[in-house]
Formats: sequence, C-alpha cells, structure tokens
Amino acid sequence: NQATTLIDEEHYSEAIDILEQAAEAHNESPIPLIQLGQIYLHQQQSNLAEDAFNRALARDLENPVATIGLAETYLNQGNSLKALSLWKKVSESDPDLPGVFTGLGRAYLARLEFEAAQDAFLEQLSHSPDAEAQWFLAALAIPADITQATEYLAAMPTDISDDLLARRDYLVAVLEPFADDTPQAAIAQAEGVALVQAKLWPLAIHALQIASRTENQKYQDKAKSLAFLGHALAQYGRPAIEMFRQAEALDPASALPAYFQGIYLRQKGALTVAEDRLQQAASLDPNNPAIYIELARLKSDQGNLAAAEAQYMAAVEAAPDDVQILTLQVEFYADHTYRLNEAGIPTAEALVEVDEDNAEAYDLLGWMQFLAGDLDHAETNLQQALELNPNLMSAHYHLARYLESQANLTEAEQTYRLVTEKDLSNTYRSSAWEGIFRIQKQLNGSKD
Repeated sequence: NQATTLIDEEHYSEAIDILEQAAEAHNESPIPLIQLGQIYLHQQQSNLAEDAFNRALARDLENPVATIGLAETYLNQGNSLKALSLWKKVSESDPDLPGVFTGLGRAYLARLEFEAAQDAFLEQLSHSPDAEAQWFLAALAIPADITQATEYLAAMPTDISDDLLARRDYLVAVLEPFADDTPQAAIAQAEGVALVQAKLWPLAIHALQIASRTENQKYQDKAKSLAFLGHALAQYGRPAIEMFRQAEALDPASALPAYFQGIYLRQKGALTVAEDRLQQAASLDPNNPAIYIELARLKSDQGNLAAAEAQYMAAVEAAPDDVQILTLQVEFYADHTYRLNEAGIPTAEALVEVDEDNAEAYDLLGWMQFLAGDLDHAETNLQQALELNPNLMSAHYHLARYLESQANLTEAEQTYRLVTEKDLSNTYRSSAWEGIFRIQKQLNGSKD
C-alpha cells in the first residue's frame, strides 16, 4: 500500500526502494517485482524493466501480468518478434485479460503485418471494449474507408487517457477537411503525411503504401506519397532507396526525394553525400525552411558552427514568422554554447517577446544566461519556463544546475531527483544522477 501511494504521487525512487525490500522479504511473490517492472517501464528504463519482469517470472513462470509487462518492454526495445511471442502466449492462456489483443495487435503492427494487426484489434473488441483498439482500427481504416474510420473514432469513450484523447483528436483533425467525394488516395496521403509528422512510422507506412499504389492519380501526387513512404521506411530501419528512385523518376522537379535522402544519409554519418542531396533539394525548393534546418544540422555535425548558423539564418529568412524555426535557431546557440552574448541571448530575447508563452524559449534563454554568467536573469527565466510548463524536464535540469552553482545544495538535489523520476525521454536522467552524486560527495565531505 505504501509503495502504491508513492507511485500515485510519482515518488518513484522511494517506491522502488520499498518494493525491493518487499521482494526480498516475500521471496516467493512476484507482485513487488511486477510493480518494479511497471515503474521502470513507465520511466522508459527498458533494461531495468526487463530484469524486474524476468525476476517476477522466475517466481511465477505463467504470470500473465509479468508476461505482458515483459512483452511491452521488448516492444519498446524494438524486439517485436519476442514481444509477439509473449502476447500470443497470454492471448491464448488469458484471452479475457484487458487489452491483451490490443497488445498483440501493436506487436503485429510493429512488424508491419497490418492485416494480422487489424484482426487482433477486432478480436479485442469482441472480448471487451477497448478505446486504444478502436483508435488503431480507425487509423488503419482511414486510407480505405473514411466512413468506418469516423465511426470508430466517434465510438471512443471520453474518459480516456490524455495521450489517447490527443491521438483521437489528431485523427479527427486529419479527416476534417475531407468531403464524401474526396479521392481515397488523397485521404490516404494526408493521413500518411500526418502520421509521418507524428513519427508513428508503421501506421504512416500503411497509409502511404495504399496512397502510392492507388491508380488514376496525378503523377505528382504519387511521387509525393512515394517520397514520404521512403522517408517513413528509412526512419523505421527498412529499405527505402527504391521508393526515392521511383519518386524522382515520376517528378524530377520535386525536392522531397533528395531532402528525405539527405536526412537519412546525415543520420547515417554519410555527411558529404547527404550535403549533396540537401543542396539539390534546396536548389529545387529554395523557399523551404526545413531544407536549411537539415543543412544546419549537417554543418553542426561537421563541426562547422559558422556555416550552421548561416543555414539557420537562411531558414528564418524563408519563414520569419515560424516560431518553431526560431526556437530551433535558439536551441542551436544554446546546445553548442556558440556566440551566446553576440547572437544566442539576443535571439532568445527577441523570441520571447513575440511568443511570450514559449516555455522552451524561456528555458533556453535562462540556460544561456547562466552559461554567460548572468545569474539573476537566468533564474528568473528558468522559473518562468517552469511556470509556463511544469513538466519541461530541460528547465528543471537547468534550474538544478543553477541552484547547485549557488550552493543551494538541498534544493538542487531535490530538483535533480525530480528529473530522475520524471524524465521519460531519458535525455537528462543520467546527468541529473551525476549532479546528485556531486552534491552528496560535497555534503559528505563537509561532514568530515
């Protein structure tokens, strides 16, 4: 009960300590270890989750909750084959376990086995209502049957998680512009592009495959679907070159194939070839700021920060009112500690003037001011970032660094611990632990 209360209050480290003690005291019960695994799974600490669920299964080999926890962990690690095997096992032994076929469907989806995924989601609804299964069925139905998709979305209950509610609203917004007589290829393409933007790669691949195979459409539209399909496949670790070649052959004037290839090649470290492709994309679409952003990232990877800065400036010039691009420019200065006083801080100050609710901009401004030694303004802006977005982990981490520098060690340690508890992206967790160890070393040294 104490551990459950701590979990509900998001005091995960304390809960973990109690659960480890409980697991030792009750050395035949899998329950404390299952709860441990669920905490680590929530925190995206997959290796620790895997260990906890395996320890639970060592005590109760057939425990379905531990098995699906391990399946979820494998899915997060990208091991869809192991995940699929475990979901199948539980769906056969405990078919009425809530959400078991939805988990099976997600494992099939991760393997791009779309028909099997759809069958699993439908099977889930035959056992019990499941809003997540309805959402997946809607996403899979959109490219072929917009009416069916709309019915699935409309049938979803309102008392669902914020994440699922946001996903439902996202699909509703995708469908909103379309009339009954809209060509299905256009709907499939729009969904595919939207899912690419959301980085939901398997569903994007499904929609774009349908869009690219549809007959009786303009060659430019087919080329666009093929280019986005190639990008989705590449980002998902699947072969994509043939899609890019087909897209270029259909529409040589389109910048998309070269742009997406440039992204992929940069990510793989082939910077020279990537730059050639991105420069080609820029020549085909010189007013597209996204291409300059990607060139800026490439120049940063090469260590040429002056050239990267020039590309960010080109992106801003192409879209001067785009707050997201301005934020990326500020992020560049902060991440590389580059020309903070001359350019980074003034650019961030200008950004918060035009976008006063931009928590990330206040965080970056405060962090750069901290690095530049302007501590009073740094604290003010970091606190403003957290007032705007209390869940912005970068701002919590930067504030902890500030507090540590001011020898406010107790509050700094508390803030670092908050980051270790809640940084689900794992971007700052290890650095926060380093901060905690530094502080504890200082405190222990002062006692000596």
